[in-house]
Amino acid sequence: MSIAILYGSETGTAQDIAESLRREAQQRHLQARVHELDEYDVSQLPMEKVVLFVVSTTGQGEMPPNMRKTWKLLLRKSLGADFLKNVNIGVLGLGDSSYQKYNFAGKKLYRRLVQLGAKMMCGVHLADDQHEIGIDGAFIPWKTECWKKIKEIAENLSIYREMTAEIDTSVQITTKYRFLELGGESGNDDDDSDEDLEPQIEIPDYFPLKVLKNRRLTSAEHFQDTRLVDFEISDRNRSKMGFQPGDVLMVRPYNPEETVKIAIEALGLTEEQLKKPLKIVKNDRFSKNPPNFLVGTKTTLLTCLQRYFDLQQVPKRSFFEMLGYYSTNPPEKERLQELASPEGLDDYLDYANRSRRTTAEALRDFVATSKNLKPDYLFEILTTIRPRAFSIASAPSPFHLELLVAKVEYKSRMADKRRGLCSTFISRLKPGDEVFCKIRPGTFKFPSPEAPVICIGPGTGVAPFRSLFGHRSLFSAHFPGILFFGCRSEHHDYYFSDEWPELSGVAVIPAFSRDTDGRKVYVQHKMGENAGKIKRMLDLGAQVFIAGSSGDMPKAVSAVLAQIQGDEWTRRAEETGKIQYETWS
Repeated sequence: MSIAILYGSETGTAQDIAESLRREAQQRHLQARVHELDEYDVSQLPMEKVVLFVVSTTGQGEMPPNMRKTWKLLLRKSLGADFLKNVNIGVLGLGDSSYQKYNFAGKKLYRRLVQLGAKMMCGVHLADDQHEIGIDGAFIPWKTECWKKIKEIAENLSIYREMTAEIDTSVQITTKYRFLELGGESGNDDDDSDEDLEPQIEIPDYFPLKVLKNRRLTSAEHFQDTRLVDFEISDRNRSKMGFQPGDVLMVRPYNPEETVKIAIEALGLTEEQLKKPLKIVKNDRFSKNPPNFLVGTKTTLLTCLQRYFDLQQVPKRSFFEMLGYYSTNPPEKERLQELASPEGLDDYLDYANRSRRTTAEALRDFVATSKNLKPDYLFEILTTIRPRAFSIASAPSPFHLELLVAKVEYKSRMADKRRGLCSTFISRLKPGDEVFCKIRPGTFKFPSPEAPVICIGPGTGVAPFRSLFGHRSLFSAHFPGILFFGCRSEHHDYYFSDEWPELSGVAVIPAFSRDTDGRKVYVQHKMGENAGKIKRMLDLGAQVFIAGSSGDMPKAVSAVLAQIQGDEWTRRAEETGKIQYETWS
């Protein structure tokens, strides 16, 4: 019998915490299953004895993408007030109190689970990035209380009989997976009788799209390199790649070549080790197999370093915890444990976050430890590359789709420029390259083509609205839509400026923040100037859609709407979907 640990994550922090709980459960002689929420069968929830939820909040108080399907299922009225009457549950919310809708996802989930009759082991705990020791300020007391409650439940119900009240440090953490060497050039297994070796049957949900074009939209002298990438939808994938305005494309990026090289040198891997045929085998029967379409049923260490392990991300504290766990070098082990401890938070932030150091660079800094790692340990030390979501920037078509992607590149205290993993990957794509992708519904629920809409999309936030108005122009010759678009300059980064006049059904009002002398003009300023027009459209029933950075822009836009229609109207409009957000940090 095991406990379930379910997570909803956007950036990977909730997953990271869920995996750390799995490892701690192991050291308490307790079996645990880790699932992202949308991969868990909700119908099995009433049969569980103990479930731990770890949920982050995204955008403007929204559920993270990998739990939205499950959240809709949990909201069904048919479930009833005793649906979870036999289930003991703990909820940890992850958030940042500097955001307006701090930890909304965790709060909403907790309230709904209570409505469904769950036995809450403790009140909802809300982790805050702004706490003096970060999310550990809530995570440590929450998990301490949960383990105590689970032990009491185990004794009362005579379950989890081997569970210990304290961590047993003699227990060696078992990696989720291991590499099984395959025999020679023939590819035969060295150990065909291995009882843990399961056939890796997979129904892929990602499919290859071929790059047709990849062109820069910003002027050559502009600091920002923004790309419009055109992907071909092949005949064989057409049925799986249908999309509507507002849908997003999930993209599977690979690590930059230069980052892979740093990691290989840090780990001291030889050409023979990198290219030796391997198979990834599960040690933990509750884990799912790594995706075959990405690494293959037969793989190599090189392929895993290129496609599977995230070497580009800023290392999380669990990286230092597990690297320290496996280290046999006393000075490095001590340093790693300091960086992983709650007391060492500021040191960790200075070393990793403030410098934006990559995981590969951190491996290089602890070279004595890295060169003595067994390859299997990488499964516990390194996180996996997450797919990235991009709003589709073209009108629905069975033949192709386009993405608008701004390349993330900046200086930090490190010698080399810092680069975003996926935006760098996309910016380097060439015609003919193939990328594994899938379509996912976005958060926007657009009305029928004839309905009035007000859209606010500065920068690459304009992508879903190009898809929307491109689609709507096929149905209406009138102007039921306004688009407020913001950028720096009319001549450097005014995306699709040549297209907007050709589209019916949209009046574009641009805001150029650097073209005016001494005054920065943003979308909220243009909205204020057009308050009368906005009010007339809202009185006609127009919906408002806001896309872009989750910083100051959404708050400023909401404030303008409140000035036009009042605070109460704005609040109700957000609750009922009359105002919708799709934002990111």
